[in-house]
Formats: sequence, C-alpha cells, structure tokens
Amino acid sequence: MTKKGFVGIDIGGTNIKSAFVKNGQIKKRIRLPTNARQGHKIVLAQIKSAIKPFVKQASGIGVGIAGIIDSVRGIVRYSPNLPGWNNIQLKKILREEFRRPIEILNDVNAVCLGEWKYGAAKGYDNVFLFTLGTGVGGAAICEGVPLFGENGFAGEFGHTVIKYDGPQCSCLNYGHLERYVGARYIVARAKRKIKRNFSSLRKFRTITPEIIAQEAKKGDRISWEIFSEISYFIAIGITNIIVLFDPAVVIIAGGISGAGRILFAPIRKIVKEKLMGAKYRNYKIIPAKLGDDAGILGAVYYASTNS
Repeated sequence: MTKKGFVGIDIGGTNIKSAFVKNGQIKKRIRLPTNARQGHKIVLAQIKSAIKPFVKQASGIGVGIAGIIDSVRGIVRYSPNLPGWNNIQLKKILREEFRRPIEILNDVNAVCLGEWKYGAAKGYDNVFLFTLGTGVGGAAICEGVPLFGENGFAGEFGHTVIKYDGPQCSCLNYGHLERYVGARYIVARAKRKIKRNFSSLRKFRTITPEIIAQEAKKGDRISWEIFSEISYFIAIGITNIIVLFDPAVVIIAGGISGAGRILFAPIRKIVKEKLMGAKYRNYKIIPAKLGDDAGILGAVYYASTNS
C-alpha cells in the first residue's frame, strides 16, 4: 500500500460502513444508513457521504457490495439488498465524483480477501470462505489469486444443489444449500419444531440463529436438533468444496460462525466421514477472525493492488 492510505467501503442493505485504512489498519470509521428502499439515487448519495470524510487523504477507494458484480468494468449487475440496482455503473459514478482510482467487488470476495491477507487464512494460498447470514455466499483464493471466474460470479456457494428434489429456494430453484442453512430458513425450521415440541425457544418473541445456538448450548433439545441438522447440511456443502478446490483452509463467516463448538465439531466430524481421501488431505475448517472489518480491509487490499 502507499503511504497515503485508502478508503474502504462495505455497502449493505441496512448500513454503509466506511473507513480510512493505512498499512492494513483501520484508522477512522463511520456508519450510515443505506436507505435502500428510497431508490438508487438516495443510496448513491449515502455512499458518497460515507466516502467524503476520508477521500482527501486517500490514494484510492475499494468498494464491497452484495450481488452480481462485474469487477472488471465496475458495474453492479444486480444487488439483492438494493432494489432497482441493475447495471449501475458504480465505478464510473464514483470516479467522476472523487477523481480517485476505484475498484469494486462482491462483498464476500472482499471478506475473503480480508481474511486471507490479514485474518484467519493469512499465510495460506488456497482458501475457501463462505458466509452464513440471510443468504449464503462464497469466495475462493486459488494458488494465491482471487477466483472471480469468467463473468465475475464465481463462489455462489449458497446456490449449489445438495438435494436435487429439495424445497424451493428464494431464487426459485430447488434444493440449494441456502434453502437449508440461510438464517430465515433456520428460524422457520425452529418455529415449526416448537409448535409440536416443548422448547426454551418459546420464551423468545423473536428467534435468531444466534439465540438458537445459545439455547442449544444450555441444553435445549430442539435447539440442539436444529444445529445438528444445519451442521449436516453445511458439512455436505463443505465436502463438495474440498473435493472441487482442495483448499488448505475453509472459513465460515457471518453471525452464526460465533456458535463455536456446537457448530464446528459436528461439521468437522461429518466432513471427515464423507470426504474422499480425507486421511491424505491437510485442511482446516475454522471461523472467521476479523468480523465486520474483513470486508473493508479486503476491499482496500483489492483496490491497492489493482489501482
């Protein structure tokens, strides 16, 4: 990186997080509401407001955003979190506004780069990271190089099929991993189970995957069953990833990754049982390390190496 530093920005459906980053360290940061439902012009104004406080001291800007992103051309083809964002030339818009080099990439790719350069995967050349949240995303580093694919859409881990005749996903296809382990589906599974069975989950007005993990650790049987089920599905997905990419490290990111042993122990056990040639492979399945900072740091790293 240059001595001047970079602006890193992480654009989510609820909040826009930006920071001034120098030598791999976040020096200052701000958070603004995205105002996603107010249209793309309002969101663009919020993005610009998040960049302005830092741009004078910056050599460039790195942007991470959810969706189908053409990083080469700097175009947001589609973003599920931002209604009306279709073929938005974000790189061109921001470059004209700030007169700085701009690089744009998918938010999970940014998180993967951050964890690879500064976090849980530092020092490894073959890495796969996936995020567990409302959706399920993925990204890969292969032989020390980010894998974007021909169209820039590589890594859509949540939309790999794990059961060809499974239930319908939000994307309208069937049997996708996201349909089993996305946050909304985990919560829906919990609500179905507690209608028929006693569970400590009944005392909560709002159920989240984090609450289910908490109650599972306390010994609630239904919560434990739910985590056993989602661990199995995640393990099947990870087994497929290891067979395809042979990574040294598989990182699980997102809020649910904080569940700890109740999530990771069964995943590791099932992968070991299912994986072809498991005893000959060196691999680790570990939680992410950098939290919300990973996306900003990864976006800045990408901008600093491509500007």
